[in-house]
Amino acid sequence: MFIGFIMSNRLKNILIISILILFLLFILIVPVACIFKTATGISCPSCGMTRAFYSIFKFNFIDAFYLNILSIPLFIFIVLSLVIMIIEIFQNKFEYIPKLLNFFKKYWYIIIILLIISFIWNNIK
Repeated sequence: MFIGFIMSNRLKNILIISILILFLLFILIVPVACIFKTATGISCPSCGMTRAFYSIFKFNFIDAFYLNILSIPLFIFIVLSLVIMIIEIFQNKFEYIPKLLNFFKKYWYIIIILLIISFIWNNIK
């Protein structure tokens, strides 16, 4: 809580945007192996996500969907979140992230259901 009082709204949004952009750049540059799949031989819910994001960047949405069923919705969510936070920087607001956290707190079971669907999809394809 103490950091929240010190940091300005713009700085909070810039920090979160920077982390998201660094994450996207990281998955484009560094090949990542799934530790869960390496250890168990079973695909995790996020298996194929890096390759799916590569496909999305190449506008190959069918491959992205096949590689991970959640890749396209997650990519859209990340891009929209970036746009909303950039707009909030100019408005000197910090409302999106707290609202998003409240949404996830209230509807956490949706995330669990999506992860189960992705887990099943990744292991039957």
